[in-house]
Amino acid sequence: MSLVAHAGERLGLVGENGAGKSTLLRILAGRDHADRGSVRYGPHDRVGYLDAQVADTTTTIRAFLDAGLGEIAELSTRMRALEAAMSAGAEDADRAEDADRAEGADGAGAGGAGDDVLAEYAAAQDRFALLGGWQAQARADEVRHRLGVADLDLDRSLGDVSGGEQARVLLARLLLEEPGILLLDEPTNHLDATGLAWLGEYLSGYRGVVVFVTHDRAFLDHLVHRIVELDVLTDRAEFYVGGYTAYREEKRRRRVRLLADLEAQEKFRRRLEQDIERTANQALRTELGTHNDKARRYAKKVARKAKARERRLMREMTSARWLERPEERPPLVLGLSGDPSPEEVMVGVTDLVADRGNGPLWQAFSASVRGGERVLVSGENGTGKSTLLSLLSGALTPAAGTVRLARAPGVLPQVHDNLPLTLPALDYLRSQVPIYEEDAERLLDSYLFDADQIRRPLGTMSAGEIRRVLLACLVNGGSDLLLLDEPTNYLDFESLDVLDEALAGYGGTLIAVSHDQRFAESFRPTQRWELHRQPDGPAYWRVTSEVAP
Repeated sequence: MSLVAHAGERLGLVGENGAGKSTLLRILAGRDHADRGSVRYGPHDRVGYLDAQVADTTTTIRAFLDAGLGEIAELSTRMRALEAAMSAGAEDADRAEDADRAEGADGAGAGGAGDDVLAEYAAAQDRFALLGGWQAQARADEVRHRLGVADLDLDRSLGDVSGGEQARVLLARLLLEEPGILLLDEPTNHLDATGLAWLGEYLSGYRGVVVFVTHDRAFLDHLVHRIVELDVLTDRAEFYVGGYTAYREEKRRRRVRLLADLEAQEKFRRRLEQDIERTANQALRTELGTHNDKARRYAKKVARKAKARERRLMREMTSARWLERPEERPPLVLGLSGDPSPEEVMVGVTDLVADRGNGPLWQAFSASVRGGERVLVSGENGTGKSTLLSLLSGALTPAAGTVRLARAPGVLPQVHDNLPLTLPALDYLRSQVPIYEEDAERLLDSYLFDADQIRRPLGTMSAGEIRRVLLACLVNGGSDLLLLDEPTNYLDFESLDVLDEALAGYGGTLIAVSHDQRFAESFRPTQRWELHRQPDGPAYWRVTSEVAP
């Protein structure tokens, strides 16, 4: 593929899971090397890449973020140290002056080292202002607050926070660096609705080039100028102008045109074949159908012309640039089943409280969910939505209150941190679903995995491929109660469409955490559980009922 991007452009990379979107980003970032071709940047462009992992997890969040401001952070640290020195020096000078006064001395000659500190402080402050330090610090505060990083303990090491929190810290650091070329791999996955809206506005005004991978359809619609689709079946890149909606419509139009061209081509091919056959038969009949010498000589001349035309038609047949019929990936099929009684209480929560060790996350919470109901859980990052699902599933123990479930739930986690990444996909599926090996192979084949992929360790798969394995476990678990934490994360667009359709037809009880706008619109909740943060004290829940359309 060849691609040119200019300052101010925003490009979205899309494609099926495993098409190579993350690999392409890593090549653009210089982390991986292409087999052929080259990547060139402007002479003064810095490249920023949102990596999925931190090189040093022992670094504190504060130190990691400060490093994003470079010299500005160093000057700020030095200025604070000099301010402390000047404050201590002033106290020492006051004490010395009091002592001199008591002894009758005049206190002369007390400057010296204090003047040196003051001069160094003035120089540091001038340099800080020259680099735009005050504006940079204001920007850093905004980025931390908008991405939900300011609520974290900044003195904790990066290795001590969750995968979602770590992802937001990485994104905040990258935005603070303000590189000329911004490469983002799934930046929206761990953001709440507020952070998502802010990131969209921030990137829409970004002066550099932005290239990102996301499966958030509304985010793509709002933000990008062009979409680059990596086609896993043809190994080609296709380019589209506009956002997600324009891309899907243009892709549909291109397919309609291609099918029409293929139909016209087949008609032309059949006509050529018929002409060749008719001409060959004409030559043969002419040669065999004459008996006198004069007529035979004339017939041979006609036959030669017919054969020449046959050869010309054959050359046309073989030299034509025939369109190839596109390969079709078999559709992903999600056959969710569930049919609990609408009178049965599937989930009962009474005075539920969660505590991560520094006080309750929220005020005591009570709610009940009956068979067939759908609950959409929302709230700011860090308020405890994923913690709630962990409490409901039994993965965590509440600090207070009770959880009662009528069925063992099927769970789709947000992050893959706790998965046995060394286990092959086939073995993991069989550990979750009682199934024979041959049946498991056929099942994973229906989830678009080939014979080699199902024997690969989970840790070697893309996040989207792992997501499909988890969906296979969820669907075939056969539960009447599903707990879904950001179910749209990492799925390609075709899989998202199938998921929307499968959940629409699911008769069981659903509790889902999601900030995906399109998913929320298609989910049709009967209840909304909203977590609201308070300036002082734990968050509180607001439970509302809705009539599903």
